[in-house]
Amino acid sequence: MYPPPPRTPVPPPHQPHHIPTGGVIVLVALSLVVGIGIGAGAKGSGDHPPTTSAAAAPVPIPSAVTVTITEYQDAVLPSKAPAKAKPRPKPHPTKQEPAAPKTDPRFGTCAEAKAHGYGPYVEGMDPEYAWYIDRDGDGTVCE
Repeated sequence: MYPPPPRTPVPPPHQPHHIPTGGVIVLVALSLVVGIGIGAGAKGSGDHPPTTSAAAAPVPIPSAVTVTITEYQDAVLPSKAPAKAKPRPKPHPTKQEPAAPKTDPRFGTCAEAKAHGYGPYVEGMDPEYAWYIDRDGDGTVCE
């Protein structure tokens, strides 16, 4: 028999790099501080005194401004002026539902309704049907 083939080493499974989040923040902060330090020393390295021009004299700036208002009612302060609200347009009336149908007056019995000229009432068509008893069960009252 032949000897078994030599075993080839199996590489370990790929593991993602794990950099602690705190370490990343420290590195970013450190690079920012170093960059600011380099930028601060770039213009004047400290070996030479800063140069000034004779034409650039400091200009005094007033520290406060006084405003006198003589009539308060006529004064308009731009920062205090109320914003005018635009009037909202009135809504257009929507399609109104038809009014409820008028019903006949209610009487105590069908005999009274018929005596006044009302009836007959059909089940499912006339709301008055529910007011009276349909004795023969044909779907019509006060006939």
